[in-house]
Amino acid sequence: MNPLKLLHPDYLFNPYPGSTFLYFWPLVIFFVLLFASSWYASALISQHRHAKVAKEFLGGIPMRIREFAIIGLLFTFFRWQNVPWLGMRVWIIIIFILAAAYGIWVWQRYKKGFRKALRANKSKEVEDMYRPKPKKKRR
Repeated sequence: MNPLKLLHPDYLFNPYPGSTFLYFWPLVIFFVLLFASSWYASALISQHRHAKVAKEFLGGIPMRIREFAIIGLLFTFFRWQNVPWLGMRVWIIIIFILAAAYGIWVWQRYKKGFRKALRANKSKEVEDMYRPKPKKKRR
């Protein structure tokens, strides 16, 4: 396949792209692995050295991975079944572009605010150390 064909609007926005879809199984395997990797990402975030602060910045990633995988599977299925308008090639490309944009946004947010939030959390812990503790109930 010619990669420059992806830039041609007639190719991307064809509402009836045809029933021959060579990349169905690779895309299905990719989206299923992406869906399964969301639980691994969740485990990695919870095992982070500063899990409370990391969850503020990275906590939404596993759910977004699941959403991208499910939507990608749906559009792959629509493309395979040759559903008019929903089977257009552009939808699958938009899914990948949105996933990349979300990854860049999370990375920038993490890079800018993680150290500040970590310092603020440290100072809050020191301040809370001197406050009175609630009474423990006896059983």
